[in-house]
Amino acid sequence: MVEGAKVPTVKKMIEQRLKKIEAHLTNCDDVIAGGMPHELVEFLVEYERLLVPISDVLSYCGLTYYTDTTDKDGNQLNTWYLTYRSHLESMQTVFELKLSNLLMRQPDLVNHDDLSTYRHYLERILASAPYQLSEREETLASAKDVNGIHTISQLQEAWVSQKEFDLEIGGERRKLTFPELSALRLDADRDVREMATLTLYKSYADDSMMHGLALKSICSDHVMMTQRRGLPSTMTQSLLDQDVEESAIDALLTTIEETSSVFQEFLKLKAKFFGTKKLLGHDVIAPWTNDPIWSFEYSKARDIIVDSFKSFDSELGDVVENMFTNHRIDAANRVGKRGGAFCAGWYSDKKSYVFMNFNKSLRDAAILAHENGHAAQHHLIYNSQTPLNYRSSSCMAECGSIFGELLLTDKILSISKTDGQRMEALSGTLNDYFYVVYYVGTRALFERTLYDVIEDGRNLDAELACELWTAAKNKIFGDAVDWTPYMEYEWARIPHFFFPNFRFYNYSYSFAQMLVYAVYDEYKRGEADFNNRFKCLLATGSSLSPKQQIAQFGYDLDDPGFWKMGPRQADRLLSELKKLI
Repeated sequence: MVEGAKVPTVKKMIEQRLKKIEAHLTNCDDVIAGGMPHELVEFLVEYERLLVPISDVLSYCGLTYYTDTTDKDGNQLNTWYLTYRSHLESMQTVFELKLSNLLMRQPDLVNHDDLSTYRHYLERILASAPYQLSEREETLASAKDVNGIHTISQLQEAWVSQKEFDLEIGGERRKLTFPELSALRLDADRDVREMATLTLYKSYADDSMMHGLALKSICSDHVMMTQRRGLPSTMTQSLLDQDVEESAIDALLTTIEETSSVFQEFLKLKAKFFGTKKLLGHDVIAPWTNDPIWSFEYSKARDIIVDSFKSFDSELGDVVENMFTNHRIDAANRVGKRGGAFCAGWYSDKKSYVFMNFNKSLRDAAILAHENGHAAQHHLIYNSQTPLNYRSSSCMAECGSIFGELLLTDKILSISKTDGQRMEALSGTLNDYFYVVYYVGTRALFERTLYDVIEDGRNLDAELACELWTAAKNKIFGDAVDWTPYMEYEWARIPHFFFPNFRFYNYSYSFAQMLVYAVYDEYKRGEADFNNRFKCLLATGSSLSPKQQIAQFGYDLDDPGFWKMGPRQADRLLSELKKLI
């Protein structure tokens, strides 16, 4: 991404590229004052041309840090990433503030034919216009975040990633990284799962003051900025960012609550299979099979995943294959490496990088398929849209990834030779479905209450966060689970609650899960035009709103029945699972 440049040279690259885009954006006044469509088009085209190289070098800095959060050079690069990204965002905010003022004066520009490529980009800026601060206030708001909530978020993340755990497993003493310990929560051995769960969450409990203060600081800052901007609710920023309406998310979360009895039945069925009266907390996300049959060396997982995507579409199959052959996947476990998994774009080359920790399980293969699904979707977007339309709403950005997981499930089932293999594949996929729809849905319910207590003037500390998390879980899980000690600290493990300036990230997963499960049923029925329709959906990026995209695909986001369509595919898989029990 930086052609082997040394750390000092990377800083020069950032400064040079930033200077070019700064010069361009600061010269927008004549274009804004003139309000001429053809001049605005030319300005936006050049803006995109300059945006790509600075985005890539900043991405390089962040990715380098994530590979080893203890490395000195990596930390320096990450410091520059945070500093210069904030500067870039400040410049963009000022430009978009000026652009929003133009659009408020001349709203007809949004629908001008010359600006058709940027129509929805302009629509979104116009929608956010009433909540913009003055140019000076926006600059100050961005500057305060660099050594404020961004640093707090980085501290919480680095604090967790640098930990090591000296534990005895199977009679052998082992030193585990945080991701390795976290992975043992899915171990086939129940005793190991319990040990890993207790150790993991006790670690968060032991550091409760730090995690509680980080949560309070980031959430309180969000409440303050919500009030300062005059946003209708603490969710509005997310709704504008995700390009959806609050009524749709209300319907989604209401459906999750109203159908939680189905989830509870699934949990009770799992408890019965495990031979317990109630499902234990450390068994909720655990595999159903005590002795996992599927175990993948990385090369084997690669072959199966590539074949899964090729069975659907040769173009996307080639994209995923190239991810492996061109070494754009970092899956190794290392001390200091950030936990979790994600896929990052490389705009200049219209490609992606995948970052995860692979531990040979079927679940790890599913994560690898998930992230490569993102890479496939990125490929379609980068080759169909212009840079200002690259970034999809998270509600739609998860479509390719979840679809990739289902492709892998069908592939695993097709090569399964025993009921045990089928059992492991089906139960794992359903575990994921119910986890994403209901467990992740719980996070959105919890997050709403965080802002409620802050607005009520209550002190949000770790103890109160645990109470709120338990209350949200009780709404969804009922009495189906006997929770393992310290699991009230689950909120501290979830990085999304500590993302600065990016609230309510979690509901998008539930949104996408229900959507993809619904459309996958069409794929299984062999609809003649499905592949092209679905690839068009994936390729849309942010050029249309999620509501418009789904309408083009054949669904109505405002239809209350929409949210009840997702379980169809899950019901098919659940029926197959019941036959094996």
